[in-house]
This record gives sequence, structure tokens and C-alpha cells, in this order.
Amino acid sequence: MAGILRGVTWFKQAAIRVRSGGRVLYVDPWGVPAGEVADYVLLTHPHYDHFSEGDIARIRGPRTQMIEPASMRKQFEDADHFLRPGDLLQLDGLDVLAVPAYNVAKRFHPRESGWLGYIFTLGDVTYYHAGDTDFLESMNEIRCDVAFLPCGGHYTMGPEEAAQAAVACDAKVVVPIHWGAVVGSLKDAERLAALLDAEVRILERGEEV
Repeated sequence: MAGILRGVTWFKQAAIRVRSGGRVLYVDPWGVPAGEVADYVLLTHPHYDHFSEGDIARIRGPRTQMIEPASMRKQFEDADHFLRPGDLLQLDGLDVLAVPAYNVAKRFHPRESGWLGYIFTLGDVTYYHAGDTDFLESMNEIRCDVAFLPCGGHYTMGPEEAAQAAVACDAKVVVPIHWGAVVGSLKDAERLAALLDAEVRILERGEEV
């Protein structure tokens, strides 16, 4: 399964880069280096550790396609595409489906905010980036090769809910995210790995697979 993750880098929190087929995609860039222009940037919601204008400026070029929740228009009005849960976007080299991301019994990420996770396909690999969310029954409708799942708890799913999400979306490889910075620790990522039969890859910060 290692080949499925080729070109993937985790920086911190939910910040992911995927290089595939000559394309470069970032989700929630935070703590990313300068020097590489993104083809696509996906934003899940406007919290500071997911929406960093400084990081976006470092990787954004004239042809970068910016994709974000429709509810973020006031925070970042010059994006290229504003999506709501259920919206499908097809670009040159990229298919993106916006899916819900919210807390069920917490107030940090309200459902009514319309914040997002994303299912996206680059090359022949389909990725699911859950955003900041609890386990949702709608995850049973998701199918993916790689799932980037928050596991740090408090603001998002903890390891147990993340394991439930991994099973629901039938991920071949699970990458724990949203740990080791604001909340959550390596123990949470390791706990998630222990709960699953599927392959779990705990990535080193900034190291491309």
C-alpha cells in the first residue's frame, strides 16, 4: 500500500500536500515552506490553524485554484470556487466533492457553518480529508484509498471515533492528522493505529512519502 501515499506530505495539524501527476495540491496549508506554487488549495474552515493567509501567500501563484466553503466568502473573497456540502467540482486534473464536517455534541464546528471536508481524486488515487469533524453517519457513503482523519480529540474526533470513520469510509490507508500541535499527541495517533486492521501511516512532519 505504500505506493498509494507516494507524494504525500503532512506538515502539522491538518496541513497536507499531495504531489501527483505533475500537480501539487494543499489542504489547509499551515507551517508550509515557500518555493513551490500550488495548482490547487483546499480550505476546510476559517480557524487560524486551517486558514493561514501567510501560508497561502507563500504557495499561491497566478494559476492556483483556491477552493473553500461558501460560508468563508467574507474571510477570503477572492477564492476561485465556493462550495457547499454535496457540491462536485471538476477541474483539469482534479475532481473534488465537498462533504460535511462538523461537531455533533460540541460547539467548535457548528453544522450550520457549512464547513467542509473533501473527497478528491488526483491521478488514480482518491483521498478523503475529513476537516475538523466528529464521526458522521454520512461517512458510510464515502469510499477512498487514503483517509486523512483527525484524531486529537477535544475539537475533533478522538482515536475511537476516527477508527469508526476509517471503517465507515473503507479506507485502504489511514493517515492520522490534527495531533501534535494544538491538541492531541503521538499517543492518539498510535491508539488509532492499534484500533484498526487497515494500514495506518503515522507521518513525520514535513517528510514526503
